Amino acid sequence: MKPKSCLLALMLCCLPLLSGCNRYYLNNSLAPAMLADKINQPLPGLSSLSGVVKIQIQSSAGNYQLVQKLYYRQPDKLRLEIIGIFGLPAILVLIEGDDFRLFVPIKNILIKGKTSELGPAFSINDLLTGFLYGSRLDLKGGSDFKLEENDRYYRLSWLAQGYRQQATVDKKTSIIVRQEILETKTNEVVREVHRERFTEVGNRYYPRLISLYDREMKQKITFLFSSLAFDPALAEDRFQLKLPAHYEEKSLSDFMKDYGY
Repeated sequence: MKPKSCLLALMLCCLPLLSGCNRYYLNNSLAPAMLADKINQPLPGLSSLSGVVKIQIQSSAGNYQLVQKLYYRQPDKLRLEIIGIFGLPAILVLIEGDDFRLFVPIKNILIKGKTSELGPAFSINDLLTGFLYGSRLDLKGGSDFKLEENDRYYRLSWLAQGYRQQATVDKKTSIIVRQEILETKTNEVVREVHRERFTEVGNRYYPRLISLYDREMKQKITFLFSSLAFDPALAEDRFQLKLPAHYEEKSLSDFMKDYGY
């Protein structure tokens, strides 16, 4: 798996659907903008987060599976460990602010650069909360709105940017559990994200299973959390990289060029 797609996969964000037997009925009493305002309320902040996630990737290039540990501490420290044989880290990624480091222990290679080299600037906190709870619902420029509901969900669809957009929202938590982008004529799925198997931890709900499908990238990525802890105490050395006496160092830009970016 290419390193950039691995990192972007981790940043991805949004939702599943528990397909129920309940029929959907038109809702004419709730304006779509009011539903969007309810969904777009500030997400619960994270002071720290730790977890273990199994990532499965199905693509035209082949199928892959890996286990990853993640550790986050506000405001901007993130450590990712891709686990290899014998339960030891095969790849370590550390991000602090805009500083990016990736270390491959078996090769003794350290890759250093800036997160801005990977794409637009981002907040790690916003990235993680968006990944767990869903992206904000932006209805600007949309048309042909249709709002339906059943006992458990709202389902909102509209036209935007040449596609049919559809979001299914859990009534209890206001979390988007499924979001789709569809071709207007054929209803073929262009992109969809699911969240399911919700677990309550304290006053938070989080999905144990998140899946993402992208037609253009010809791949489906599934994230299955075996554990997730909110606001754990994480020591400073958790975000330090212990390097061997001798190692090779490469710039992130050169490394990405080697892989065709």
